[in-house]
Amino acid sequence: LGRNVFLLCSIQFLLCKAKLSLHSHYPNVAKTLENKKFYVDSPSCKMPEMDPFSADIMRFFKRRQFRECSSDKDLLISEFDSHLRQYRIKIDENSAQQHLKKFGNATLKCEYQVIGRNKKDSFPDNHFSFSKLQPLSQSFLVPKTIDFISTQCHAVHGNIDLKLLQKDAFLFVQDRLNHEHKNTEHHRPDLQSKPNVIILGIDSTSRMNLRRSMPKVHKFLQRPGWFEMQGYNKVGENTLPNLLAILTGNAEENALFNGRFGHSGFIDKLKFIWQLFKKNGYMTAFGEDCAKINTFNYQKPGFKQQPVDFYLRNFIVALETILKTRREFGNVFCLGRKLGFQYVFDFARQFMQRFENSAPVFGIFWSNSFTHEDFLGATALDHVFLEYLTLYDELGFFNRSIVMVLSDHGYRYGVTRQASKSGYLEERLPLMFIHVPPWFRKIYPQYVENLKINQNRLSSGFDLHMTLHHLLHLNATSMADFSPKLQASQCKMCQSLFFQLPANRNCSHAGIREKWCSCEPTETVTNQRLLRKVAQEVVHHMNRHLRDRNLTTLCQNYALKKVLYLDSKISLSEDSVEDEQLHTYIITFETNPSSAHFEATVQWNSEKETLNMNVDELSRLESYEKHSKCTRDPIIKKYCICKEFK
Repeated sequence: LGRNVFLLCSIQFLLCKAKLSLHSHYPNVAKTLENKKFYVDSPSCKMPEMDPFSADIMRFFKRRQFRECSSDKDLLISEFDSHLRQYRIKIDENSAQQHLKKFGNATLKCEYQVIGRNKKDSFPDNHFSFSKLQPLSQSFLVPKTIDFISTQCHAVHGNIDLKLLQKDAFLFVQDRLNHEHKNTEHHRPDLQSKPNVIILGIDSTSRMNLRRSMPKVHKFLQRPGWFEMQGYNKVGENTLPNLLAILTGNAEENALFNGRFGHSGFIDKLKFIWQLFKKNGYMTAFGEDCAKINTFNYQKPGFKQQPVDFYLRNFIVALETILKTRREFGNVFCLGRKLGFQYVFDFARQFMQRFENSAPVFGIFWSNSFTHEDFLGATALDHVFLEYLTLYDELGFFNRSIVMVLSDHGYRYGVTRQASKSGYLEERLPLMFIHVPPWFRKIYPQYVENLKINQNRLSSGFDLHMTLHHLLHLNATSMADFSPKLQASQCKMCQSLFFQLPANRNCSHAGIREKWCSCEPTETVTNQRLLRKVAQEVVHHMNRHLRDRNLTTLCQNYALKKVLYLDSKISLSEDSVEDEQLHTYIITFETNPSSAHFEATVQWNSEKETLNMNVDELSRLESYEKHSKCTRDPIIKKYCICKEFK
């Protein structure tokens, strides 16, 4: 017995010594955290608040001017006939007279072509079908079989076309439901058990850039019923894994690494949450602008089968092909006379209006055009997005719907990441707001109270996935009420945001890998010898990785140019006995050729001076499109400087 007591005391002594050693290795932990404010402040997570207007960001900040796509008056107007429940296209006679007066006795001739999805195409997401030109009469009643059309109006004299006056395009969310026994004038009786669920996404927008660039939108999102998830942390690098976490419960990064997204039909096999909403009687929709960089199509074949009831993809592909486009902020901005953004958010408006009294709706509406390539593009979006939010509010959508306004991540490259340390956190902390209507707040006060608490708890897209499941099972009282089959496959500990998240949650509990975790404070390393040694080992690992993956004939070797930052992550866990010699570093550096900027999260053994890192997890801090045209692999593209590049 005495020997056992001695042994237990010895073990306890060693544990205490190890913990003291750990904290003596970080003597400034208390000082580092002193006088700081945090979005999440728990023993397991210290997510620091950031100043949106800090000097390191504001030296690059300026407001961009918004330029309309067209100033001419519409020749054609689309209206919905509520009695017939069909759309009409009307010719605006006043506008027609203004356009024709310079042509003497000319008359107006308008025609249309139907845009559709070619189901027989090998890659139906990437093409479109186009009918023959057909005459468009005054007050043309659009058949319910038509979802999209392009139009053109000419000034004509007899049979001679004098001039093309206007090209345009129209979308129609057609109500094809059987209303024989339904009264479409009154609210659905199942509204409170089947609320509408709408996701409005703005790509590459952090919580901080929302405040900095879109103050009007941010003010709107402060209204009653809106809750900001201030501890919402991304789970993957770009849009695809972060949206998949929300929509499928699995970021599918292994599938991306293994190239399975390049296989035709692979995306169709994933278990998207919209399939469950469809089974529960919901109408479903998905729309996204900027066809070439769409989430499920960029360097991927996309969906073979149309994934939802109303799908905007083929329409946007068609418009980018047949209409004159204008680029702004690095992306296709204008599609003919209208913003790509307008087409997506008009699509959302029609979708919510068309079924407001007849069926519940689940829709995702995503925009890349203003924000994907330029973090200043959001400054031009502010009033445009506010107009749509205000319109949706006036139409009563927010009284009937759970609405999420969110992003996939913050800005991933450019000046905010190359020259600003706060850009590291901005990238990881996207905007995330949830709105619940007054009736929901009245019926489910505990869910609302939990949302308030969860605003300052660590959360992720996997939690949002479970929240969507919860909206299909509103009577659930705890996560135990959910079938194990419904749990997010990549995060079994994740849960609905309508239930209180654990206060002591860490990144692994939320399905967030070390690379993306924003919970651990950092200290800047000033030891120049250590800084140089770690950087050289990182570059050595990168060059060895090129050899191991047989990429040396394709990609150039790297040479270290300079180190920008080396920060040490500080472990918060009192229970972990970290090896005193093992440290996690975040290193930001430049290499030649091409002055490529990289960021890596690595483990460094200071005693052995050895390094462990995953080169495929490198972050590239500037646009690499022109450097990596020799490969289509999305992971290799991040770090390959093609030999053909001069």
